[in-house]
Amino acid sequence: MTLETYIGIRNISSYSVLLPLALFAIAVYKKRQPGSVWLLGLLLTTSGLADLVSFLIYTNYHINPNPVVSVYGLLQFLILMLIYRTEYTRPAFKRLADVVILAFTIFSIVNFWFIQGVNGFNSNLFTVSSIVLIAFCILYFYQIIQELPEPNIERMVMFWMGAGVFFYFGTNLFLFVTVYRFIPKADDSFLVSWGLHNGSNTVKNILFTVAFFVAAKRNE
Repeated sequence: MTLETYIGIRNISSYSVLLPLALFAIAVYKKRQPGSVWLLGLLLTTSGLADLVSFLIYTNYHINPNPVVSVYGLLQFLILMLIYRTEYTRPAFKRLADVVILAFTIFSIVNFWFIQGVNGFNSNLFTVSSIVLIAFCILYFYQIIQELPEPNIERMVMFWMGAGVFFYFGTNLFLFVTVYRFIPKADDSFLVSWGLHNGSNTVKNILFTVAFFVAAKRNE
């Protein structure tokens, strides 16, 4: 993969957040939406701002964007966990989410300050968050199968959101585990790896777009 191709994929990934945000605005304008839809909109807004701030501080001031990336990684995890906590119907699942949120926040702070450092890429944060979010996504799909709240699951906002979460974190888990092997080289393997990451991020945003489309069309 050439550098130009990588930059092109990265730009597409960054701009892809605009499409679900537009559908989010339409969804909340047309009708009152549940808290999970608003939280997903908050996640996408945070993602867009993190990309913008990282780009500006690196290109204009040559400041390491890793602290911004790490903070976003924590916020992304917390918002997604709050979405799942909101949507879980079983008290045991909600209590488990509370424990995991607290434990992960403590782990992230310790990793940020004492293990991988403020300026390093906090791959531990993204690796652990990927594993946990995949598990909670499966737990939610289990809840859907058990309770069948909607006979046509493609009409469920959370089905499409869960598909996006499962695809993105499942695709990138191996990358987050091995990323430190590629960063020092910054060779073609690095570009291919992060090109795949940016491509999967684009697919995730498309699935989130479908989720907001379903939210806008629901009960019409």
